[in-house]
Amino acid sequence: FIPALNEMGLPVPVMPDGAFYAWADCSDWCKSLRLPSSWELAFEIMKRAHVAVTPGRDFGTAQAQHFMRFSTASSMEHLQEAAARLRRLAP
Repeated sequence: FIPALNEMGLPVPVMPDGAFYAWADCSDWCKSLRLPSSWELAFEIMKRAHVAVTPGRDFGTAQAQHFMRFSTASSMEHLQEAAARLRRLAP
């Protein structure tokens, strides 16, 4: 799932080591979709791709508007479906 995020322009700068979450930089998506922050992008993804994500502001203030968190605590089948839905939305 994380390689798919990287390929879609949602780079994960640090590979998770023992965690079930990916912290992805969504600044390019925000720019392309003309959204001010990960907060608005999270709702756009939920509305259009039906994939639940968490905006960065829920985890602190440093660069929070440019990041979002993806949970990878799911089956590979569900993660592949989420990646496919995100690809259809990708700018």
